[in-house]
Amino acid sequence: MNPKNLRVQGKGSVSQTPDRIRILFTISRRDSDFGKAIEKANLGISGLQTAADGCGIAPDELKTTHFNAREETQYESGKHQFVGFVVTHQVGVLLPMDNQLIGRLLSAVVRGKASPQVNLAFEISDPEALKQKVLASAVENAKRRAETIAMASGVRLGPIAQIEYGYAEVRIASQPYEMTLESAEPMAGAAPDFEPDDVEAEDTVTITWEIE
Repeated sequence: MNPKNLRVQGKGSVSQTPDRIRILFTISRRDSDFGKAIEKANLGISGLQTAADGCGIAPDELKTTHFNAREETQYESGKHQFVGFVVTHQVGVLLPMDNQLIGRLLSAVVRGKASPQVNLAFEISDPEALKQKVLASAVENAKRRAETIAMASGVRLGPIAQIEYGYAEVRIASQPYEMTLESAEPMAGAAPDFEPDDVEAEDTVTITWEIE
């Protein structure tokens, strides 16, 4: 290492309140006949689309995020016995953080009796802006550290000789929350009181200064 250089790693950390929510609905249906299992899953998805449409959400906004069809077996008498087919179809919709709208949608899903598994994740709508803030924070952190080290060492920082940055994936969503809507009674449009935690993002950058 060049003794006239000072190499410092800066760490940036930024938090931001989510402004939208991603809701994933998972329908899982079983039947001994493959075609009927598919039909049951399709019926569940159709119920979700109807519920969304009734809340002013276009049915085609529910996008398929996962689909799986498999044989189900049960181990008996030393071997696997065929039980039936399991079809799983997951659709997702991205909505603004509007608790009234979210409440109406969840209530409509309950009334439709599709009984899906529901996963909620809170996100930010402008991830690029957040990434830029994190990177700027990392550069500023590196600069403060370098100035502190230089002052304590009795030297002066010169021009920047090198900047090293390895791209890091910045998380832009909260951890998912899971719920199951199986109640036979509608929630009468009850609005959930969501107060999501801030999304926290971190990144690092390494800067080398010449020292005088």
